[in-house]
Amino acid sequence: MNIIKPIPTIIIGLCLSIEFLFSSETALIFTPFFSSTYYSSGSVFQPEKDGKTIITNFQLGAKKTTGPWSISGKFQFITATNLDSNSAFFNPDFNFEHRRGYYGSDNTWFESSSLIINYHNSEKFSVFFGKDRIQWGAGKSNLILSNHCPTYPLASFDWKISEKLKMQYFIASLASQISDSSQNELYPGREIYVDRSIAGHRLKYSLLDRLTLSAIETVIFGNRKFDEHYLLPFIPFWSMQHYTGDVDNVQMCGEISWIPKDELKIYTSIFIDEWRPESTFDEQNRNWIGYQIGLKKNNFLKYNNNLLIEYTWTDHRIYRHKYSENNSYTYNFPLGFWAGPHAEEFIIIFNQQLGSWNFQSNISQVKRGALTEEMLDGQYTDPVIVYERYNGNLETRMIISSKAKKGILNNKLFLELEGQWIDWKNAGFDPYDSGRLGKNISKFSINLGLTASTQILFN
Repeated sequence: MNIIKPIPTIIIGLCLSIEFLFSSETALIFTPFFSSTYYSSGSVFQPEKDGKTIITNFQLGAKKTTGPWSISGKFQFITATNLDSNSAFFNPDFNFEHRRGYYGSDNTWFESSSLIINYHNSEKFSVFFGKDRIQWGAGKSNLILSNHCPTYPLASFDWKISEKLKMQYFIASLASQISDSSQNELYPGREIYVDRSIAGHRLKYSLLDRLTLSAIETVIFGNRKFDEHYLLPFIPFWSMQHYTGDVDNVQMCGEISWIPKDELKIYTSIFIDEWRPESTFDEQNRNWIGYQIGLKKNNFLKYNNNLLIEYTWTDHRIYRHKYSENNSYTYNFPLGFWAGPHAEEFIIIFNQQLGSWNFQSNISQVKRGALTEEMLDGQYTDPVIVYERYNGNLETRMIISSKAKKGILNNKLFLELEGQWIDWKNAGFDPYDSGRLGKNISKFSINLGLTASTQILFN
């Protein structure tokens, strides 16, 4: 192979990158970030009644804007003491790409990165690509596509077709964590995984000034990074996957967002993994769905506060597929609802700002059931094997917490104090192993946090 010919192209690309980064039009901004939190009894990071947990986070972000172009990225390194990785999968505020252990220690560390390059030349059209997440859904615990999972390589565009109609499209590469034995033979000692990808498109229509409807399709396809059939954003994926042999996993979703009056928003979402209309109301149906309903209210009773109430419910058959490479997961985290299939969550969050203090009170009730291989096989039989919800092993967790946060030094430094009451039934539960029993624990955790961040400008 001739390696001389690409050299001029590499040099030109490097020169353009340098010109972009060091353009005098805007400053190059670096944002170092540090946080460390102490959990007196481990909070939800480990399924034991006692034992402190410490999580420390180092980040370095950078951002540069030149004309219609902007580029931003972040590198993150997390080190943790006494953290149970399995419990991290059952936590809406924690995800990781790479987990490693220190030599001679039980402590763990994680690292991840993100990058977005955005071209936005007008209010009607923008393109971005890099390594990030697509977040579709109005809820905090997004049902459709959430920010709970790790970042992934993607390309996307947003198009404002008219004043009332907007379209969004993306295609991305996911991490399946399914071993590819044919590739592993080429790289002994290293784990190579089967390819898994996703494409999605969304239409948002403002029916009225205060009412917005969204129609969404996503498709998961395995054993290939890209597929030309799903590079066509204006064709329904449902029919396209029939054209390719019905081997992929298509989901259809919808959302309604209503603002009946100022500072009040009511929303509902539905996620349909499979649906057979003629048997919708039969006991042996194929209604593989998840749904969510919630409201957000700003300035509830008093000013400078907000209230969120939300309920999410998922069937045990969604997010999973008979061909595991088509599961709606990346790095073993669900792309949608953080608790996964066969789960539900009810949350209330109240925030109050008083001067430089922020007070937050939370109530969270979550439960999840088994996800065995027998259940997966049963959903594809004809007739369908009806599985009674939460039949067998079940995990439930109630959290009542109150947190105070104060910014000092022009909000470059934040101090946090939180008290959590946790009632956890079957803690340590493994939904994929119905015979594994966890512990029933109740504990109080005092959490102390320190966060520091600043900006460094290079003009």
